[in-house]
Amino acid sequence: MNRSIAWFARNGAVANLLMMTLLLAGLLAIPHTRQETLPNVPLDRIGIYVAYPQATPETVESLVCTPVETAVDDVEGGTELISESREGLCSVQLDVLEGHDTGDVLEQIRTRLDALDNLPKGAARPRVQELIVRNRVVRLLLSGSLSRTDLYQLGNRVRRQLLNRDAISSVDIENLPEREMALLVSRDDLYRYELTLDGIAAAASQSVQRIAGGVLRSDKGDWLLQTGEQPGDARAYEQLVIRQSDQGDLLKLGDVAQVQDGFSRDTQAAWLDGKPAVALDVYRVGDQNVLDVAGAVRNYLAEADLPPGVGLQVWSDDARQFSERSNLLWRNALQGLVLLTLMLAIFLTLRLAGWVALGIPVCMLGACAMLPLLGESFNTISLFAFILVLGIVVDDAVIVGESIDHQRRQGLTGGQAAISGAQRVAKPILFAVMTTLFAFAPLLFLPGPEGALMRVIPIVSITILLLSLVESLWILPAHLSHDRPARGLWLKSEQLATRLNDGLEHWLDRRARPILRRCLHWRYVLVVVFVGLFIFCCALVNSGWLTMVLFSRVEGDRVMAEVVFPQGTGDLRLAREVRELEDSAHTLARQLAEGVDDDQAEAPIHIDAVFAEQGVRQKTSNARDPGARYRVRVTLAISGDTSAMPPREIARRWRDQHGVIADALSVKFHASLMQVKPDIHINLFHPDLATLQRMSEQVALALTRMEGVHEVANNLHAQRTIVDINLREEGERAGLRAEQVGAQVRNAFHGIELDRWFEQDQEVPVMLRLAQADSRQITDLERMPVQLADGEMTVLAAVASLSRRQAPAMISHYDGRRSATVSAFVDEHATSPALAMAELRKALLDPMMAADDKAGWTVAGKQAAIKDFLSHLSISYLIALAAIFFLLTILFGGYGQPLLVMAAIPFGLVGAFMGHFLLGYSVTLWSLVGIIAVSGVVVNDNLVLLDAINDLREKGASLRDAVIRGVSGRLRPVMLTSITTFAGVAPLMLETSVQARFLIPMAVSLAFGVLFATLVSLLLVPSLLVISNDVKGLVTRWLARWRAPEASEQDTVEMAYERGRLYAGWAGDNPYHDAVLGSAWEAGRQDYLQGQAGAQ
Repeated sequence: MNRSIAWFARNGAVANLLMMTLLLAGLLAIPHTRQETLPNVPLDRIGIYVAYPQATPETVESLVCTPVETAVDDVEGGTELISESREGLCSVQLDVLEGHDTGDVLEQIRTRLDALDNLPKGAARPRVQELIVRNRVVRLLLSGSLSRTDLYQLGNRVRRQLLNRDAISSVDIENLPEREMALLVSRDDLYRYELTLDGIAAAASQSVQRIAGGVLRSDKGDWLLQTGEQPGDARAYEQLVIRQSDQGDLLKLGDVAQVQDGFSRDTQAAWLDGKPAVALDVYRVGDQNVLDVAGAVRNYLAEADLPPGVGLQVWSDDARQFSERSNLLWRNALQGLVLLTLMLAIFLTLRLAGWVALGIPVCMLGACAMLPLLGESFNTISLFAFILVLGIVVDDAVIVGESIDHQRRQGLTGGQAAISGAQRVAKPILFAVMTTLFAFAPLLFLPGPEGALMRVIPIVSITILLLSLVESLWILPAHLSHDRPARGLWLKSEQLATRLNDGLEHWLDRRARPILRRCLHWRYVLVVVFVGLFIFCCALVNSGWLTMVLFSRVEGDRVMAEVVFPQGTGDLRLAREVRELEDSAHTLARQLAEGVDDDQAEAPIHIDAVFAEQGVRQKTSNARDPGARYRVRVTLAISGDTSAMPPREIARRWRDQHGVIADALSVKFHASLMQVKPDIHINLFHPDLATLQRMSEQVALALTRMEGVHEVANNLHAQRTIVDINLREEGERAGLRAEQVGAQVRNAFHGIELDRWFEQDQEVPVMLRLAQADSRQITDLERMPVQLADGEMTVLAAVASLSRRQAPAMISHYDGRRSATVSAFVDEHATSPALAMAELRKALLDPMMAADDKAGWTVAGKQAAIKDFLSHLSISYLIALAAIFFLLTILFGGYGQPLLVMAAIPFGLVGAFMGHFLLGYSVTLWSLVGIIAVSGVVVNDNLVLLDAINDLREKGASLRDAVIRGVSGRLRPVMLTSITTFAGVAPLMLETSVQARFLIPMAVSLAFGVLFATLVSLLLVPSLLVISNDVKGLVTRWLARWRAPEASEQDTVEMAYERGRLYAGWAGDNPYHDAVLGSAWEAGRQDYLQGQAGAQ
């Protein structure tokens, strides 16, 4: 190491070439690095979907979901298995264990399901897919006073035009039902012509078949021949012959069926400020650049040719969010760099500060060059990592630069000072960087999507720290090795630095050293004070005064209400809820515009647009969304100054304004940019469905009564009316079987698929079913035509009994056990999830489990993710601390001083927690990242400090003198590293932008943690060092008391001296009568007493 430092210091051209290579590589890599709002993260999850149309949840559970679960529950690499049985659909999700390849697990599942032969007739083939995150870039809203058909056609035209752009590869149309052609037959016509739907379908399907007839080769060319009608022609279906009489009369499908070429019976719709609308979602695919995709969309909007009265506007733009966050982060980075340089220029010379500060862009651009090689991108998280290490990256250069400057002041020439100064601190710097790398390493191994999302932070941080080691030991000494005389501004900066250093030395003599002496004298009291602060911070968390919300909500300029109703809820109820949400939103808009509060009157908040949706699909991934039809959402676009009333407060007022929605399955009012997950998520287990439902209702009621807990949801709360059809004896005597009756009922109400064709990349089914007028009431079911075994027709009520009952609209399984899910949101200002769960467990859950040994419960969702996340982080962090201790043991050659450094690490929490408490922030996941960075700073400062103290001890200084001189000598670099780290994140900490809110807790942790770490390094660790010496001396003397040999007049002078020095603290009078031996004993005793005084 020392040879390489000297070689680079003497070969400045090579050092400059290395620096220019890093700079140019970074500048060239930036335009070619993928840019995205958030990094692509694998979900490590597989979805299995089996459709069983019109089947009840109970039937789906027993006949579909249970066989599928049994087939895949022991697949290698699978872990958490969750299934949901809904009307007509079984959906199963299997999480893949970390370390297993999702593709391999997917193939195992497909093989097992292909061999599954016990699914019921009528169930579709299982569809298996890996669930992946879809990256939406832009959402466009197309609105106008158009019919649904016109809106569909115009939306598809806009979609095709967007897809014709080179940078756009994926566009989805939302808020419209699926296309469908329906052939509707009335009950009366079935009786009149003695027809059945099965018979009509059989006859029509023969006519609708298209058969290739070969090729007619003529002189004018080759013509393809085909028999059958062209797909998609409604008139062609009307002309299909379904019966021919003996006289040759033809009965055509159009004679008995009404052809409706339109949409399915799903009620998807949307309105923008009251006008019909559809959304077009533009997605980024693969390595596409988010800015390129958004730019292509904006170019299209500038050229779009739309009919009069039709509007096309951007509703959400992730590229704009990315640009705003990027600009925010780069602006804060630049501000931090300027502040950092000013701080260095104040305490160092301007020349030295400039060279030290130059190391920052060298390391940053070097890391930019490495990003694409490591498979990473520029995104909000990676840019956040750059700011995180902005202040830390300069620490090594500050220590090296200060050491070189110190050597210059000792009279060495430029080259000698550069080499000597860098070599003097090379070893502690190398170990400091390595310990910081180990501190960041736990972030590489965190589980789940959140862990994958954060993985770029340690990758960027470790890369920059390694480059900072190269820059500080190889490049910086070469720049500081020149002996050019200072002139002009440089000379003035050196003179200013000299005066500041003289002032610092004077302050050290008059103030700092006396304070340090007093702290060492009252060292036990000082340790008690620090321990008390640590206990106080722990009490803040345990008492709830300082809340921990690991997955924080990032607010934006949209406020949203989302309501999910039980399956089977009528279309009129869904539409009424949309209107009511819109009405309450407009009432809220008037209140906000007028200014509800006095301090809001000057800057009212406006609601610019209201976008209402009925039948909303969740599109965060490619997973199917069975409950989409029964989900309604209303979104408000707000503008104005939200500092007086943040968006979450607007959401709360809207919730209060709207009132309780008693028949809803779940209700969410929020302003989060990300998908909101409940703070409390409980899974209850019991094999009996009725008992499970009762348990879930009791838990939901208990949560509803808790203060600060709102939007309680119970997935078993939703009930569905089920009509059981049982064959009578009359039906059996008529030759009917239950499955025959069930098939005829299914054909009448669900329909029979006659044909399927493609229209604009979308499959359009052709369905034959009863007319809607004959399939709306229970009486229509009773009068439904049923064909008997002899071909005669009768009504269903004549051969079957009908009974109605209530049953859950959804039945879920968790790892094969029947489960119910109860969830709720928590107002962090009133309580916390931990406190609410503790109260619920004591009052209800524990007694409930004790009363029924078949019952069980566990946390799930966000609570389980937090628990798993903290568990992995704790284990990984403990391993990292063990590795740091191992490195420190190598450096110090013992266990005592490494233990002192490790003992200082927990006190970094004190500053971080106190900063959150004073500024009113909750502790989040990003706070923990800042705390991990603080751990590295604490270790680095104390490592350099102890190295200086040990160096003085080796030169013969007493412990007390070495501590005082060591702390005084390292005061400037320790303070500089703390000040520069604080200055690096201070602009971000003071940022008021919405885009910075989720990053501020990290900045608070790092800024306040580093400030407190300075006190730990300069006061606590020196005190602990002296205390450790006290304990060592105490133990040594205690052992010596019992091991001391009896004094003898035959002892030598050396033995008498050693007895006095080692055992005088425990002995009373001089044990020797001989004058010479007594004098030697007294000399040893005096040396012992002087050593004790020096330690004090």
